[in-house]
Amino acid sequence: MSHEIRFCALEEYKLLIDFIKKHWKKDHIFVKSKQALDFQHLDKKNKRYNFIVAYNTTSKEFDAILGFILISQYSHLKDENLWLSIWKSKKNYSGLGLRLVKSLEQKLKPKHIGALGLSTYSRKFYKLFNYDRIAILDHFYIKNQKIACFKIANFSQTQEKSNSSSVYEIKTLTLFEFQKSDLKFHFLPKKDLCYFIERYYKNPFYSYKNYGIYKNKTLVASFFARIVEQNNSKGMFITDWLGKFPKKLYNAFEVLLEVNQCEFISFMCYVKNPKPIYAMGFKLLNKDENLIPVYFEPFVKENIDIYFAFKSKNKNYAIFKGDSDQDRINKL
Repeated sequence: MSHEIRFCALEEYKLLIDFIKKHWKKDHIFVKSKQALDFQHLDKKNKRYNFIVAYNTTSKEFDAILGFILISQYSHLKDENLWLSIWKSKKNYSGLGLRLVKSLEQKLKPKHIGALGLSTYSRKFYKLFNYDRIAILDHFYIKNQKIACFKIANFSQTQEKSNSSSVYEIKTLTLFEFQKSDLKFHFLPKKDLCYFIERYYKNPFYSYKNYGIYKNKTLVASFFARIVEQNNSKGMFITDWLGKFPKKLYNAFEVLLEVNQCEFISFMCYVKNPKPIYAMGFKLLNKDENLIPVYFEPFVKENIDIYFAFKSKNKNYAIFKGDSDQDRINKL
């Protein structure tokens, strides 16, 4: 018996789905929707599905798979970064999983590797792989002070102080306005405007809003957000950010919350220096006093930690909620 360690060919779609159905989750979104799989893993440039697999030459099946996501799937950038996703081996072939990880690194030689949404089991392996950092995403938020009864989140009764009046204004950006902007992504791994357009504007499942932050009518930053509805109420989740973090945005965010009638703005991320996020007006979620759900498909009214791991020589490495597959549709 021998295994071929290689990328998943386009014509092996059924083999991939059969493995996910039998050995990962029978009702996984990829099993139900080829469109969902294609959006996350179809690599048109390289004509493959971005999974590295262990193909059993005797049984003609996959005995292990490791999914990955490249920023180049949505942009014109080089393949310098990859996000790891589904990682599974059959029970009798547990060692194959490690071979897949090593082989993927050897084949693509990425400058940065990240993984988001780690299980307790997988965290042990990332420690063995000597990843630079394994931790929990910070969960920042701003709550809507004008809502008396919260139906999605729970907040303590402590009144939060507003920042002083802001010179900033937050407005929705059209695709044309975004394309004409000179905004830059200030972190690594690199993302260009094309990435944001393909990932968010053209997302086939979710409707994202792109908000521009203006100072004296000059666009200085932008963020993408998704509004979720639950229990006849709404919450806003920031998934990605372009430009720097302007100071004293609290009042502008209050207006945004009021206009959209949302209970809160949630901003889950990892940046090496979070001080500018505090300076914008965000608070770090105190999980003993407040509750902001993370999962809505299905809805789970709990504070849930999202673990991440990454390997990068660059200190400016950052992670946002929209990275990897953390904001992927889970329910049709």
